[in-house]
Formats: sequence, structure tokens, C-alpha cells
Amino acid sequence: MTQQELARSAQYLVQHEYEHARVTRADGRQASLGEFYGDPAVALIDADEQWCAVAGEGLVLCRLGQLFGQCTTYFRQPGEVRWITHLRQTGPFALEWRDEDGVWHTLDFDFDTM
Repeated sequence: MTQQELARSAQYLVQHEYEHARVTRADGRQASLGEFYGDPAVALIDADEQWCAVAGEGLVLCRLGQLFGQCTTYFRQPGEVRWITHLRQTGPFALEWRDEDGVWHTLDFDFDTM
């Protein structure tokens, strides 16, 4: 089985093996980011290493740091699935994502409400 790297920072690594994505801390601890139909396409790790995002069939945001492994999903419910091809961080708790039609969208989130 081959693992593919999607994103790396000083303390974290986001990888996928086929359709399953995971984040690994420098100490070896891992958290699942879920299954993605057709493999995850892209990931990013927050510049302050507070969260990571992985996308393809929808989007999964996952806490890093003390609350490592707590995740929330977006655009993955039947009838609401979005196919995400690119991610970029735009603020401490904000990102932009591009869908298969090439359109960029904004997502601001608050971990206190997740």
C-alpha cells in the first residue's frame, strides 16, 4: 500500500492511502480524517498549526494541538456534495476552496461552534 503526502508542516503530516486520509503528529500520534470517494484531492495545514483541512469529495476540517483529531465535515451530505480541487488559507479560521467548475468560495469557521 502506498501513502501519498498531501500537506506537511513542522509538526504535522497529512497523507492518504487510497480513499482514507489521516493526519500524523511529529510524536507519531494519528487521527483519521475520513474516507473520500475517489481519493482526497488536496489538503492544507493552518500556518499556526491549529487545524488542517482535506478535501476532494467535500471538505473535512480537523483540530490540531490539544484537541487533536476532532473533525467537522462540510459538503458531504447527499445532494450537497461539492468536488473540491484546491484550498488556500485566507485567515486564522478562514479558507477559500475551489470547486470542479473553477469557482472560488469562502469558508469562515469557528471551532467553538463545531
